[in-house]
Amino acid sequence: MLSNIATQRCFISLYYKEDVIACGLGVIEREYIGLYDIVTDIKFRNQGFSEQLILNLLKWGKENGAKYSYLAVPLNNKPALILYSKIGYSEIYKYWYRVKENV
Repeated sequence: MLSNIATQRCFISLYYKEDVIACGLGVIEREYIGLYDIVTDIKFRNQGFSEQLILNLLKWGKENGAKYSYLAVPLNNKPALILYSKIGYSEIYKYWYRVKENV
């Protein structure tokens, strides 16, 4: 799936010893970097790893022409909402998914 993204992208993994403890994806389109799939192993949460990961993705985005950034997060993901607001993100709008019912 990642190889099908036609725009510039950056995938970052943070390691502790030989294990991946956090990862995330940044995709640049026009002047925007979108942040996707920011994940931290539950044993390493609340230690600043996701924040550093995001800041590095944003730095990469800026170095590659991004002037703005965005991300999407479910409203029930309270830890992510706290992290993103700490970095300076705020809610712009709500979104939802639609699914076709079996008929």
